[in-house]
Amino acid sequence: MAGHEIEVLEYRPGVKFNHEDKDLVILSGGGGEGLEIYDLHQSSRRLWYQDEMEFVLKNDKPLIGICMGFEVICAAYGQKIYETSVLTQGYKSIIPTLKGQKQISKAALTQFESHYWQVHTAPKGFEVLAESETGIEIIKKDNIFATQFHPEKGGSLSLRQLVHQTA
Repeated sequence: MAGHEIEVLEYRPGVKFNHEDKDLVILSGGGGEGLEIYDLHQSSRRLWYQDEMEFVLKNDKPLIGICMGFEVICAAYGQKIYETSVLTQGYKSIIPTLKGQKQISKAALTQFESHYWQVHTAPKGFEVLAESETGIEIIKKDNIFATQFHPEKGGSLSLRQLVHQTA
């Protein structure tokens, strides 16, 4: 984003997050390479995303989760993520809740999705701001805002708008 320094870090188990001097952290999409939310890291026998989940719980910066980032946030806060038998992919209709309509100023969304996972119940303490036929699409708690869809691919809610919702 213009006027901001951006650092991209490819996640791997054991990576150290240098976020102390950052204004915002974005956990973007992932998986697809066989490293899904419940996969184990072969050498440590811990969940592949365990370090990222622990980071989420300790983080005090504004945080955005996108797709896998949404799933990591939900799992970090103890919510079960359900695997589907069919890939959800393409532009889908998403319906904001009443709180969601107030938060994002939109009565309906069309967003791009690409995942085999879904969340049916928000983690404790999180508000559901939007849902679709496949499950929860947007959650929020304090300085955490997460979407199951990909706002960076375009649609009714852009990544820029999402950043402004969180910052």
